[in-house]
Amino acid sequence: MDRMAERDAMDLVLYHGREGFVHHMQKVCDFMLQQGGEHPVFRLWRGFALASQGRVTEAIRDYTTATGRREVQIAVFTAHIAALKSQRQIDQDTIDDIETKLMVEEKSATPGAWLQCAAIHWMLGDHIKARDTCQKALDGQQTDSYINPQSLLGWINLSSKRSAFVEKSITNFEKAIDSSQDGIPNHVDAHLGKIAFLDHKRNWSAAIQVVNELIASAPSNDLLNIVNIEKAKILIKKGQWGMAAETAQRLLNKEPTNIQALMIINLYLLVEECRYSVAANSVRELWKALEIGEPKTHTLYAMISRTIARMSGGSTQILHTTQMLMNKACDLQPKSAEYISEKAFQLSLAGEWSRALEAYRQALQVDDGNLGALHGIIRSQLMLGKLDEAEQQLEFLNQMQISERPAELCYLTAVMRWRKHRNQAASIESIDEAVAIHAKQCTSGSASYAFYEQFNPQLLLAIIREYLQHCPTEPLSPTDPPSTIASKTRKPLELLVKHVKGSLEGQLLLARIDFIENDLEKAQISINSCIRTDPTFAEAHLLAAQIAYHQENYNQAQQALEQSMTEFEVRDWPQYNLLKARVANAVGKHEDALKDLEHALALTKQMVQGKRYRPLNVQDHVSIYLELAEVQVKLKNYSVAEETITEALSIFRGTPEEGRVVIAQAMIVCKKDVEKGLSMLRSVTTESPYFLKAKAHMANIYLNVRNNKRAFAKCYEELVEAFPTVGSYLFLGEAYMSIQEPEKAIATFEKARAMDPNDAEMSSKIGMAFVTTHDYQKAIQYYKNAVKAEPKKLALRHDLANLYWKLGSYSDAEEELKTSLIRKEKDRSNSDDLHTSMDDVRTLLLLAKVYKSSGDLKKCSEALIQARVCQNTVIQKVRGEQPELEQQQRRLGANICVELGEHYRRQKMPEKAVVFHNEALKQDDTHSRSMLALAQMYSDKGDLDGCEHQANSLLKVDPANEEASMMLADIMFRRNNYEDATFHFQQLLEKKPGNYGALVQFIQLLKRAGRLYEAPPFFTAAEKHARRSEPGLHYAKGLYFRYTNNPREALRHFHKGRSPRDSRWSEKCTCQMIEIYLNPGSEAQWSTEGEGEEQTDMTENITWAQSLLKDVKNKEKKKILEAYVLVAKRKTNDLEKALAMFYDIMTSSESDQSQKPATEIINVPCIVGMATVLQMMKQTPKARNHLKRVAKAPYNQDEADEFERAWLLLADIHIAGGKYDLAQDLLRKCLQANKSCCRAWEYMGLIYEKEQTYRDASDCYENSWRLVNESDPGVGYKLAFNYLKAKRYVNAIDVTQKVLATHPTYPKIRKEILEKARASLKP
Repeated sequence: MDRMAERDAMDLVLYHGREGFVHHMQKVCDFMLQQGGEHPVFRLWRGFALASQGRVTEAIRDYTTATGRREVQIAVFTAHIAALKSQRQIDQDTIDDIETKLMVEEKSATPGAWLQCAAIHWMLGDHIKARDTCQKALDGQQTDSYINPQSLLGWINLSSKRSAFVEKSITNFEKAIDSSQDGIPNHVDAHLGKIAFLDHKRNWSAAIQVVNELIASAPSNDLLNIVNIEKAKILIKKGQWGMAAETAQRLLNKEPTNIQALMIINLYLLVEECRYSVAANSVRELWKALEIGEPKTHTLYAMISRTIARMSGGSTQILHTTQMLMNKACDLQPKSAEYISEKAFQLSLAGEWSRALEAYRQALQVDDGNLGALHGIIRSQLMLGKLDEAEQQLEFLNQMQISERPAELCYLTAVMRWRKHRNQAASIESIDEAVAIHAKQCTSGSASYAFYEQFNPQLLLAIIREYLQHCPTEPLSPTDPPSTIASKTRKPLELLVKHVKGSLEGQLLLARIDFIENDLEKAQISINSCIRTDPTFAEAHLLAAQIAYHQENYNQAQQALEQSMTEFEVRDWPQYNLLKARVANAVGKHEDALKDLEHALALTKQMVQGKRYRPLNVQDHVSIYLELAEVQVKLKNYSVAEETITEALSIFRGTPEEGRVVIAQAMIVCKKDVEKGLSMLRSVTTESPYFLKAKAHMANIYLNVRNNKRAFAKCYEELVEAFPTVGSYLFLGEAYMSIQEPEKAIATFEKARAMDPNDAEMSSKIGMAFVTTHDYQKAIQYYKNAVKAEPKKLALRHDLANLYWKLGSYSDAEEELKTSLIRKEKDRSNSDDLHTSMDDVRTLLLLAKVYKSSGDLKKCSEALIQARVCQNTVIQKVRGEQPELEQQQRRLGANICVELGEHYRRQKMPEKAVVFHNEALKQDDTHSRSMLALAQMYSDKGDLDGCEHQANSLLKVDPANEEASMMLADIMFRRNNYEDATFHFQQLLEKKPGNYGALVQFIQLLKRAGRLYEAPPFFTAAEKHARRSEPGLHYAKGLYFRYTNNPREALRHFHKGRSPRDSRWSEKCTCQMIEIYLNPGSEAQWSTEGEGEEQTDMTENITWAQSLLKDVKNKEKKKILEAYVLVAKRKTNDLEKALAMFYDIMTSSESDQSQKPATEIINVPCIVGMATVLQMMKQTPKARNHLKRVAKAPYNQDEADEFERAWLLLADIHIAGGKYDLAQDLLRKCLQANKSCCRAWEYMGLIYEKEQTYRDASDCYENSWRLVNESDPGVGYKLAFNYLKAKRYVNAIDVTQKVLATHPTYPKIRKEILEKARASLKP
């Protein structure tokens, strides 16, 4: 502690006294007594600090020492009397004697003495005496070197409960701040008072400003530390938890045992982050600091223990430490019923209900009127199944507290009404009351230890879970009754998450409400966040399993169920067994499902009988019976199923769930007797919440079983008669739509709209009904009228724009959306709220879609960029206003960035594309589309490590992602790890034989690896699982036969793959057929000489190709193929036309670029086409210049065939010019990309042949001959010739005979090779 002035020391004493740190107060006094000798003022306050710690004898010694000093005499007597009265055995004679002396001394007391006495009264909690005494000091009009009278009066007024005095306090503090003594400001305590006043008025920005001013002028480090502590507290109340934690951590770096800094760090960990394992260590550090800094202050131990226990989230590690703190408080004050009751409460939080009950009874022995103990006894008895005993106690307490019942008592009443009496309505009424009382108690509070002790998240969670007893447990279907309980539950949950942002249990329960309200995506986002924070959170895994089950992702549901068993007791939860049974039932494991359901039913019976307690929702209870009956039906145990349903009816008869059981019974009966089942469904009355569901089942039976559309519609007509609501008319309208009666649907929707004119969704449904009738002009006119009548209904404008877009009226769609944006811009001055920004994003995204379809890519990118800016604004607003939506909005932001990334990727600007895809991952680190796109781009530029990293990251997020798996297999192929890659694809195709996309990619990888001979077994496996002619399978086989130089078989399979015409494979098959017709042998189209090759008449092929072109929908691809048709004719006029077409396509695509890229972007297919034509027209230099551009361009896997053709043509030109080294470089590049490129091997052989190294040439030709499946006579001729030159006569004869077997009239080969080889073999 630094040397300090008396006023500064007194400020510290008063501060520590206000905060309850009485040992710190004693240490300041000790320091001042050691520093400056005997100070009667500090001797007085040392005695007060000792007395506050229960060390009364030592305190009296200090009071005796200070007696006789006029400046503190009356304060000493006042404090002495208070110390004597705090003793168990009160010495009344001594007290009377001191009181007499006090009356005498008061007549001659100095203003300074009155001030010290006022401070003592205030510290003792007597505000009236404190104020009166302080006023006497002010009347003396003298200054004091220890306490500023205005500052003290300000504190007295501020801490009183009367608002008039509180408002006066700021005047007192301002006067104190303005006063001075010898030119030195006396302001620290007054500034702290002003900060406290501004805190009370919730003007935290002004408070921070005062704090910063005080930090700049703090006279000592000790005062600076307490000012920084106050700053951290204000920052917490402002919601700036991170800055508060940083401030506290800086203090801890200087003073590791600073109790208040540790308290702030603990609050940050428990409220903002809910990192219970880290918080457990921090709480232990706080305990150690308390043992050092405040070893005897029981009030501090109790306060910290109470607050942290309520914020512990049930963590056993934290609760162990808080129990130790509470034990210390009990040791210091063994007769405190309040402390013993709190000790019992913490035992209950740890689930030790029997020990808690015993401790509560001990508290009542000390104080039989302790309400906390009485409430605790009732709750313990409820949890232990002692319902009768608990009910007696509860009735007594409810009679005692009729007017002002605490929230906990209302909660206990709700539990009793449901658990014992099954009175749902009365139970919900009590829960409503508990929520209202709790909310009222916490409305005016702000974040602090005192607030969170009163807020008590554990109690609020218990109340919320009691609500959930009466909530649906499955996503609401349109025919389910609306759940008011879900909306009621959301309110306290949002209150909990607002004040305890990091509460995992709160986030889980909010996710459950989202799940119930059928917002599965939002629920999934929340639950993933919970699991990432705590992978052992069993209930989070259970909800994840439920979501996966409802999404029919049963493998993922099974994995989540297995992960939920990190808590062993989960297997004894009925909800777990019910869900496990549902998953087993869904995958056909009915016997397993039966065992799980029987176990779940046994557990529910134990709970109902009170033998064990775990909240069991009534709908889950019903679901166990119904699911059990369903499984029994599947196992053909019909009589047992009927017994199960009968038992359920007996249990739930007279409850709202009776209708649900009757519906289930009817559906079982319908399997034998449809009419009887319908009769049972008719028995569900209009009073039942399941009346609508019963009618829906009846309608379904009429439509699907009896094929009676009239009766189907009549069910919904009867529903409208019984309940003429908007919802009923909506169901009737949709029923008419489902049986293709849109006119009736429109009339019905119009009636619903008349009942609720503000329902924009209804207007949208009417518009969609008009679209269904194909009366598009009428639909457009309806939407226009609706927009005109309701110009602020953005959904209607979007529907109209969407309709224009679908009809190809892009300019009309653009105009409608721009009008919407202009209107929003005008309204922005009046409303710049979150929903306005979100509407802007939706409008801009739709506008970008319109621009993309119209081909205006520049405007498309501009709209997407603008949408990205707006979405960033939305995310910032959501963070402050609706933090539960932040993850969902971040995902939308990521989607926008991905769209931009894909846009720039299509524009061949990979650098920009990478930037936006990385930004998408910053918004959402689990965004699979961006990971996949990045992996593909890394693959395209040959960065296999980057590609592998992204693919592995994607598989961690989505283990079932097939594209990532195929990408990893591609990497294995490219690294020559063929066995692992093949096995990888084999595993993938075994799991899903119908995954023809994977099969096609596998064929392409085998081609690039030069291992196409491995493909046939995979075709055989796929054919076994194909139920009919599969276009995807025919496309894959067509590719295989084309790559192996069997054009006839390839054409046959591609032709089969074209049907049906709307499949994803149809156009691909058509394009492949056109290419084969134009170049059947995959020959060098640019070649003008036939070296011993048979000349083929291409007229018929060209005719077929032209007839197929009409089925090509891709405009650019169609134009390129049309140009190649002209090339195939080989006439000068046609070649010139083809050259012009290629040039036009290339220039139009370059003009579509929205921005000029940093590197040259070229249209590879067009340049290759132009070079081919130029070469055929004998304009080799021009062709070479074009091809050099391609050779320098970055390789793109999507244009692999075009790059290959370019490299081969340029290599051919270099060979003709004698530049063999340049040609070989290009051919090696070609073989690196595609080891099955027979033409590359052929050209390599030609180079060696020209160099007269015939053995090397024959090796190259041999590879080419193998890759063309020994079917190309030209390659066979060259191979045989080089065998002959290399004196491999036998090999030459074998090849020659194979060529002649398929092409008997092939010129020259018999005479020039076969006969010479035979002659060379003769001796």
